[in-house]
Amino acid sequence: MAFKEIPETKVKISDLKDLYNTGYEVLGKLRSEVNAPVVKASLLNQEIIAIYGQEAAKKFYDAKNFKREKAMPTPILKTLQGEGGVQTLDGDEHYKRKSIFMDLMTPDRMEDYRKILEETLTQELDAQTGQFELYHLTKNVLFKAICKWAGVNLGNYSAKEIDKLADTQVSMFEGTVNSVSDHLEGLEGRKKAEKWAQELLKEARNNPVPGKENVALYAFAEATDINGNRLPLNIAAVDFLNIIRPTVAITVWVDLMGDALFGPNNVYKKLKQNFEHLQDSFIQEMRRYYPFFPMVPAISKRDVNIDGYLVPEGSWVVLDLYGTNHDARSLENPDSFVIDRYVGRTKQISYDEEYEMIAQGGGDFREMHRCAGEWITLHTLRVFSDNLVNNYKFSVPEQNWKVPMNKFPTFPEDKVLLFKDE
Repeated sequence: MAFKEIPETKVKISDLKDLYNTGYEVLGKLRSEVNAPVVKASLLNQEIIAIYGQEAAKKFYDAKNFKREKAMPTPILKTLQGEGGVQTLDGDEHYKRKSIFMDLMTPDRMEDYRKILEETLTQELDAQTGQFELYHLTKNVLFKAICKWAGVNLGNYSAKEIDKLADTQVSMFEGTVNSVSDHLEGLEGRKKAEKWAQELLKEARNNPVPGKENVALYAFAEATDINGNRLPLNIAAVDFLNIIRPTVAITVWVDLMGDALFGPNNVYKKLKQNFEHLQDSFIQEMRRYYPFFPMVPAISKRDVNIDGYLVPEGSWVVLDLYGTNHDARSLENPDSFVIDRYVGRTKQISYDEEYEMIAQGGGDFREMHRCAGEWITLHTLRVFSDNLVNNYKFSVPEQNWKVPMNKFPTFPEDKVLLFKDE
């Protein structure tokens, strides 16, 4: 079979600002320039091949085709993911480390999380009076809930200290690429968070608690590598934070939920009128429609056929997550928010279908680089949507609902302002 040559576009330094402002749609812009589903972009002798779509995702997540080792840019490792964590591993090492995460995600433990979150959110909303920012409230609720679920006792911390600890988690996912100052804040947040996590893990190692093996703090305190050696404390801390930080990052999803419910899309009434029937479809459509993580990188281990184009061995390749979730080749009206798009298929999308919804990665949960916390995300969004729609009444103050496409991650400019009615 004859493969087509990947069309190339050269990026000039003068183009960088415009490309950055394109944000989540930048890879789509590059594809449109060459009118092809695969594009090679070159800047200062650095080449990147961008791919998208369900069929491309199947090839991308196949470990025979691509590896993650040394694929992630250093700024992202230094802030968002941490060095030596599960996302950087391949093969048996990845499977072994990923199993620690997946073994925590049992139905019983997910139910524990749901109950903890419900209780924490109810306490915060009951105590709320007048106008509040949904983003700030959610950040603290999720930090408290995931810490309790993960075995961290926050009882000895003041409210101010808890707020600061939560902010270190936020700084890691907000400080990756937005600005130099945000990145420096993210680096400092990563340093503080890892120090905090190491202290917790050290205490857990010194004082193990029988029967807590399926609690994240103790699971990572005793976690071993493929040779049976206990993970170094710094590596265990990075992956323990890969439970805490991504859960706090669901704050972004909740804020985008606020946009869907109360902003320009304004599906609040439609959802409330038929909540039980539409809730999970609403959640899945929200995860598909809104920007979250823009793309993921890998390095090709061999020549790979993507949509009829030859991706050579050793290429640095990025899968366009946002573009795949807005791919007109496989979705009707991809740029419209269709609340009932997934009615009757939500469980399949969440648990069986591996490439149709890749907002948090694709493929098999245990074997591939799909987010282990996807089920935590779904439970979180169910609890928040139920409370925002059914359990409390809110007025919506006038505010800026713009969701900037050149901010990573993105959410409404005013972070969703609500007024709790008495």
